[in-house]
Amino acid sequence: MLVEGPPDRWDAVTEALLHFAARRDHVQKTILPALEQGTWVISDRFADSTLAYQGYGHGLDHQLFYKLYAMVLGSFAPDITIILDAPAELGLQRAKLRGGSEDRYEAMTLAFHQRLRQGFLAIAAREPNRCHIVDATLDLNQVADVVLDLVLRNLKLSAT
Repeated sequence: MLVEGPPDRWDAVTEALLHFAARRDHVQKTILPALEQGTWVISDRFADSTLAYQGYGHGLDHQLFYKLYAMVLGSFAPDITIILDAPAELGLQRAKLRGGSEDRYEAMTLAFHQRLRQGFLAIAAREPNRCHIVDATLDLNQVADVVLDLVLRNLKLSAT
């Protein structure tokens, strides 16, 4: 529903509500049971994405975002967030190469994607202990090495 269709399909509040509904269901049915069993959970998107996309990208009132977050997730938050940063133009080029039918967000304006990037950077600046920015313009292997190092250091693990 959210990744296909015309870019103007939903307004910012509707999008945020849909994302939070899906996120709550995912946390309740998948993430919390896995954590209770001692399993590590890696997610490619979480609430920071909603703040970036709907808040910074579409202009959703940030206070509404925080109220929804508190209602849906309480104090639940990731231990570490890695933000792969690249200029919006490069990100859009890469998304186009990826192909597929899930392109609703990619069809949004360059200005939207620039606001989105600035949103992620602002989130990282506000929460530097949890959020880490990785230069995604680096070679794929370099990015992977940096991400692995961040995860190991932040979760106090070793590479062996």
